[in-house]
Amino acid sequence: MHGKKGKREKRFSLGDAAIVGIALIAIIWGAYTFGVPHPTATTTTSQTGGAPDFTLPVVDQNGLTGQTVSLSSFQGKVVLLEFMEPWCTHCQKMAPVLDKLYQQFGSQNIVFLSVAGAWNGASANDASQFIRTYQSTWTYVYDSSNSIFSMYGVTQTPTFVMIAKNGQVVGTYQGEVAYDSLAADLTRLNA
Repeated sequence: MHGKKGKREKRFSLGDAAIVGIALIAIIWGAYTFGVPHPTATTTTSQTGGAPDFTLPVVDQNGLTGQTVSLSSFQGKVVLLEFMEPWCTHCQKMAPVLDKLYQQFGSQNIVFLSVAGAWNGASANDASQFIRTYQSTWTYVYDSSNSIFSMYGVTQTPTFVMIAKNGQVVGTYQGEVAYDSLAADLTRLNA
């Protein structure tokens, strides 16, 4: 009689399955956390010092204009500095909010300046398409190397930096922000 020697089948135990499940959740959470801008607004209102100056090319609804803008040229004015990406759905949702703010505050010695970045291959033409789509009428500049994003520590879009008349950074918002919050800050800073 020949007996079959049984091979032990290797099976996942409940503990092994739990470890694999936890690892998958950690990987998905990590990819989401570091790869996707989040819609929840966070703010820092402590004064962090002077806003780093930069000069970038202006982009409008037709593309790069051949002109440049320096942040330092707005000394003495309140600046709402937006860091955005044309493909960012949260930036797209904020476009009408910014338009409403611009209509209310744009003529009150307050500058609206959007810095369009090049993450995920976004180009100046993509920024132009965004401007056309949302009929934005304030100034956009294009950061082709994302160096200004890095200079300001921007890790998600949109990010809004509030700059006082004296050139000091007085607040930062990340994500979608309520109109009332931004309007209150602009009113306070422009008083």
